[in-house]
Amino acid sequence: MSKRLLMLLVTVMGTSGFLTGCSGDKSTVTQSISNASKKPIDITILMQDGGNQYAQNITDDDKYFKEMSRLFSQYSGTPYNVKFEMISSSIYDKQLAIRFASGDIPEIMWTSRIDSSAHPNAVEDGVFLELGPLIDKYGPNLRKNIPPEAWKDPRVSKNGKIYGIPKMSASPNTLVLLYRKDWLDKLGMKEPQTMDDYLTFFDAVKKFDMNGDGNTDDEVPFAMRKGLAFSEAFFGYFGAHPDAWQYRDGRFVPNLIVPDMKDAIRFYKMLYDKGYVNRDMFTMKDNDWGNLIQQSKVGMWLHQVQVLSSGGQEYLFKDANARVGVLPGPVNAQGKVNLVPERTGVNNVYTISANAEHPEDIIKFFDWVHSDDPAKNKLFAFGIEGINYQVKNGNIDWDPNAKVNMDKGAKTFYQVMINPAGDSRMSPLVINAGKYADLTKKGIEYTKMNAFKDESMYMPTPDLLKKKPELGYRDGSLFMDMFIRVMTDRDPLEAAFDKFVNDWEKLGGEQVIQEATKWYETYYKK
Repeated sequence: MSKRLLMLLVTVMGTSGFLTGCSGDKSTVTQSISNASKKPIDITILMQDGGNQYAQNITDDDKYFKEMSRLFSQYSGTPYNVKFEMISSSIYDKQLAIRFASGDIPEIMWTSRIDSSAHPNAVEDGVFLELGPLIDKYGPNLRKNIPPEAWKDPRVSKNGKIYGIPKMSASPNTLVLLYRKDWLDKLGMKEPQTMDDYLTFFDAVKKFDMNGDGNTDDEVPFAMRKGLAFSEAFFGYFGAHPDAWQYRDGRFVPNLIVPDMKDAIRFYKMLYDKGYVNRDMFTMKDNDWGNLIQQSKVGMWLHQVQVLSSGGQEYLFKDANARVGVLPGPVNAQGKVNLVPERTGVNNVYTISANAEHPEDIIKFFDWVHSDDPAKNKLFAFGIEGINYQVKNGNIDWDPNAKVNMDKGAKTFYQVMINPAGDSRMSPLVINAGKYADLTKKGIEYTKMNAFKDESMYMPTPDLLKKKPELGYRDGSLFMDMFIRVMTDRDPLEAAFDKFVNDWEKLGGEQVIQEATKWYETYYKK
């Protein structure tokens, strides 16, 4: 055999190594050479960068893209080129709307829901491919590992047909209350359970110099954010969580307008008047909120259970002795914790264009990310071997706080952003690899007990709510305007609330209720 031919065979066999393994079977080798000579099938996913610095500086030849491509190709026996196209989160929906208007539809894209305001009629216009038949044929792991309730979520399906693949949250509910355990210990208190216990802790944090800086007036017992983001922790206690609905007197109505909401607002006003919440809660941005917590000026805050895998981000605290604890929320008179409404666990959605060139391969890719493939699981948990982690004596040596994992949010990038299955921060691999395993598992158990039943879980967003965000409860809404005026003593609660309900119904709320009630009575066969 000539030297030139020998070198050619070595090269071909090297590129097909991900398929041949150690097999000496002739047919396997022949097939491997055939697969290696094929042009890789491109799988490109359009998504927003989430403000993640690593994602903002991504290139097509990124190492994580290459590793994902290698692993999927190895798993499937077919060469693939997987990558993500990132668009700034601040303009993502606007860019989607422009692309849809021009007919430049991405083959695969990340979106909040199949009827997002960026593409409200995509399903009706036949832009998105119906995925049910393809999933049944090529997606056994999708069916097996995504719960049935997720496929019924209106963000994923319409009229019984599936148009999106769910990107799941770490769990159906991810919210818990975090608190400064070292402060609680310093005060000699037990973990709060009842609402009175919570208020006793708040009062102590307000009165004493918990952070030891000599200023008894700079601690915030419970930190709140603009637009009530990560601030709704106590509405559910009064049966009035603003993101839930209830059937009353033959009508399916949002909690925003039920009389119980007045009790919740009255409670929040008490917190505000006593200084138990930050006075700038109406303008507090997320980064400033995080800084306030890390500067050791906050006693309690609402957050996602995922942060517990790093000890509630203890490593970021100004106080090296800071210790974080976790709570489910206050127990009511019925012995229940109603922190948040139950949800399907769907976080976002991936859609496939009706004009996609290889839809079956796309489904195979998503099926792979939902499979039990150990190599894939390690990638989304720990990153790339030799870069993000090492294997020593058969054990994985991974430091979540190492520079290579923390720099520019790299860990979040490979665990969450480019993980189409969802969020690996709560995977057993990650939890058991960290020193906060017990704390994290405790938080996960709380998320299973602090969600209350919400019959609007499967309700499609009423059309008018999509068009008029002022009917919601975040910034710019009628509710938020009323809430701020009551909290700051510009209007008395009773009169302000009654006016809000009247204005809400006149603006279109009554039409929203009619649509919601029709859906409710059909869905629940009332």
